[in-house]
Amino acid sequence: MSKPPSTNVDPSLLISKVLENLGGKDKAWAIIDADYRETQLRWRQDVEVLGRILRSHLYLEQYLTDYLERATPNLAIRKAALRFSQKLDLISSLPQFAEIIAGIKHLNVIRNRLAHRLSAKVTQADAEIFLQASLFVALRSEGAKPHEASQEPLDVLEGFAQYASTCLSHEFSPFSVAHSAALKSIGENDKVQLPTKGT
Repeated sequence: MSKPPSTNVDPSLLISKVLENLGGKDKAWAIIDADYRETQLRWRQDVEVLGRILRSHLYLEQYLTDYLERATPNLAIRKAALRFSQKLDLISSLPQFAEIIAGIKHLNVIRNRLAHRLSAKVTQADAEIFLQASLFVALRSEGAKPHEASQEPLDVLEGFAQYASTCLSHEFSPFSVAHSAALKSIGENDKVQLPTKGT
């Protein structure tokens, strides 16, 4: 283990030795400037894009956590402090979410890309994964009429996060609960016979 540097060193002497170790004053400043430029490139992210990605991820995770709490009231989901991927694993085999699982996983990939590479970017290839959810595509198209739905990748990501969150909240929404209860309370004699083709 190396010995920590002494704090009782003359600052002027220390700087002189650092410059010498870097190959002289001119080389030292070139190295320092290059390091500074690199830190500035990492700092100068598009904060709007970064914020929209993080908001979408946090928003969706809130609905994912809410769903798990309602579906498993005997488990302390929030206290378990599960990672996003662990929460997703818990719903991955549920048939009602089959269409949105790939998109949710990919949103997490984009968020992790942001954390590990500081790359605030959503590509067309990213958007294509969200657009594999056919009901999401149909609802976007219908909601945009008489115009075309935006194909901007970041708009698609945000739209998907909202759509998937709605899917997660639907099962326990007041309307859904009332609808299910109404269906159960209707007897066979109360059901309407729909006409068949040709009658």
